[in-house]
Amino acid sequence: MALARTAAALGLLLSGCTLFAPSAVPPPAPSVTPQAAQVQHLTDALIERARRLDAMQAEAVMDYAGGGQHVKVREEVAIKRPARLRVQALTPFGVAAVIAADGTTVAIYQPSDNTFYRGAATADTLSRFARIPLPPAQAVKLLMGLLPDDEADFAAPASVRSEDNLLIGEYRMPDGSVDELGFGGGELRAVRTRGKPGGGYEVTYSDYRAIGGLRFAHRLDAQFLNTGTRLNVKYSDVIVNPTLNDSEFVLIPQGSAKVIDLDHPPAPTGVHG
Repeated sequence: MALARTAAALGLLLSGCTLFAPSAVPPPAPSVTPQAAQVQHLTDALIERARRLDAMQAEAVMDYAGGGQHVKVREEVAIKRPARLRVQALTPFGVAAVIAADGTTVAIYQPSDNTFYRGAATADTLSRFARIPLPPAQAVKLLMGLLPDDEADFAAPASVRSEDNLLIGEYRMPDGSVDELGFGGGELRAVRTRGKPGGGYEVTYSDYRAIGGLRFAHRLDAQFLNTGTRLNVKYSDVIVNPTLNDSEFVLIPQGSAKVIDLDHPPAPTGVHG
């Protein structure tokens, strides 16, 4: 009988051990290198900067080269996120052209021949008249020194490396494209995009100055891989977060202006036999 009682107690003890056995230990989280942590910290700072940056206004000198052409133009630029853009190209004699994008439409007015152009907000339209081969939303990001894609896609770099005194973080986008951010001295110095449907670009930023509590690059140099063109912009008199009405990004033909629909050009005329 005593032996039976001992066996029963041993059984309860073993059962208790099973009942209170520790749960499986989760696998350790992947380690983050100091460089990767630094890149993500700087990227998070860019995201926070973007949340505080809604609009900008500036004088600019635009230097364009490509396709056998070289054009240098003084401009007045106004930008409002996410995709509103207004550019006035100036000459010593007045306004040479006004380009306005409101997110869905790009409109252009050329006073010299009193002609008004209007078309969808595409990279082709902006490239033809503003020398920037990007749709307005991407052009705004490039000109304001913002992340080239959605902020949520920059949660962690896929890889990090040092290159030309820059710390480069590579981010993989959901569409299979790749964005690279280059940091130096705590500032965004370079952005490179690869695998975009319309082609990628490379842009460098410099001459950072503090304006309204934000750091803003007053110079940028962009190279567009799909067209082989290059754009250098030098800003002056930058105003951060000015009050800009949406109407400033809409052009309406006035009076006797000739109107050309870029999406539905007139059919060519000719003699048919």
